[in-house]
Order: sequence, then structure tokens, then C-alpha cells
Amino acid sequence: MVIKKMIDAQSKNFVSVVLLSFPSKVQYDLWYEKYITFYNTKAVDFLKKNGQISQSANLVDDDNDLIRVSLIWVYKNKNAYEACQKFHGQWSKIAGDFIGKASGYRGEQLWGFH
Repeated sequence: MVIKKMIDAQSKNFVSVVLLSFPSKVQYDLWYEKYITFYNTKAVDFLKKNGQISQSANLVDDDNDLIRVSLIWVYKNKNAYEACQKFHGQWSKIAGDFIGKASGYRGEQLWGFH
């Protein structure tokens, strides 16, 4: 019964995942300073009000010269994702000229727990 409740409560969540790769710490630092400025308290309030459940930036533990960060956004549903894109879409205006590669995907969450 508990597992069914977990699945039912989260099966409509919409998730977006991006993996960023930076060739140097300098490039990572440029991105990170802009990232924490962009996602300030006012931004987080807007995103929460529009259905974003969580967001995290995670340093990937690799033994190579690249610095990698996984970004994970979780929304109540696809409509919330679309509403929050009004804000996330502004990132390109401040992102600047850091060097990095990005790959990502998005879709409906199948299973999870908090």
C-alpha cells in the first residue's frame, strides 16, 4: 500500500536532467558564479509557485580532467515544466561565454521516493 501511494503521488512528476562538462576549473567557476546569481531567492519563489518541486546541481565524481555537473529539475507535471520555462529560458541572456558541453533529456517520472 505504501509503495502504491509513492508511485501514485509521483508518477505524474516531470523531470529534466542535463549533464554539463567543463574543460577546466576556470570555465566551471564562470558558469557556477552565474548559476548561483541567476537562481536567487526571488527566482526560487517564482519556480515553486509555478510547480517546480526541486532543483539540484551535483558535482560528478570523476577521475579525469573534465569537470562535470549534473543538473536535475523536478516539476509537478509537464504543465509546470512549461510554466517554469518562462524563467529558465532567460538563462541564455546571462549565461555568457563559458566553454562547456551539455546533453540532456526530459520526461515523466516512472518511480521514486523522497
